[in-house]
Amino acid sequence: MEAKPLAGKRIVVTRAVGQSEGLGAMLRTAGARVIELPCVEFRQVDDSAALDQAIRSLNEFDWLFFTSQNAVRFFARRMRTLDLAPASSRRYHVAAIGPATAEVAVKEGFSVDFVPPAGTGRTFAANFKDCVRSVAGMETKNPAVEFIRSTAGMKILVPRSDLALRERAAADWIDVLKEAGAHVTMVVAYCTRMPETLAGPAMNDILQNGADCLIFASPSAFENFARSAGAEALGVFGTKSVFAAIGSTTAAAIRSSGFPCAIEAKEPSPGALVEAIAEYFRDAMRSSNSQGVKHA
Repeated sequence: MEAKPLAGKRIVVTRAVGQSEGLGAMLRTAGARVIELPCVEFRQVDDSAALDQAIRSLNEFDWLFFTSQNAVRFFARRMRTLDLAPASSRRYHVAAIGPATAEVAVKEGFSVDFVPPAGTGRTFAANFKDCVRSVAGMETKNPAVEFIRSTAGMKILVPRSDLALRERAAADWIDVLKEAGAHVTMVVAYCTRMPETLAGPAMNDILQNGADCLIFASPSAFENFARSAGAEALGVFGTKSVFAAIGSTTAAAIRSSGFPCAIEAKEPSPGALVEAIAEYFRDAMRSSNSQGVKHA
């Protein structure tokens, strides 16, 4: 019987409360000891005037782009508060950045028309433009995008976190669409904050006993962890632990802070991340065994 690839590994999951169950279960199945340390929390906006305006004028848009599961949940929640249903006589189309976001959108009542094969903002925009070009050139018969004719003049609504545009990658992919002639409207659908309980027992545990791997699913999670842990402890983690990112934007944020991000999921999904972590430790074990043989 094959040994569990993460047996005995202390792995810290920093996702928000209620959003780490699937990832935690997969890690435990692989043998890891999971320490849950939520480094972000999400709240509804204090002033919803702009969001309400966007929702009430939704049928004036050609596309609604969801770039995260949280954007879907908070946008749908506000729609219901305004007595509007996602599926009610819609004229707009819906795009989701990846399968996980699309799944949440469907559960919330949206009909998803476009999901790109890769799940980052830049590939989201690039794949969308490719579909436009293919359809316009009669090179595809994909029924999911057969109604797309031109990006020029297209009105796109993007619900986001209040912190989203701090990220260069987020601004980059919006620019891709604008350069193609689309009119992109950003609206804050939810707020991202550092939990008041971050400096608690779980943090004390990892500060005292360390961790083999720390998982981050957003730049905000890493920033909040760094702020709470302090520069000295963060430096220790940077040399004695490995940082894992669920996507390229988060990995870039970690590296831009001066720390290595040894593990990056091939796609932004819990399964891909767990596989990447397991592969990292399998490779580390093989390398250690190889060194042991050479020095025997």
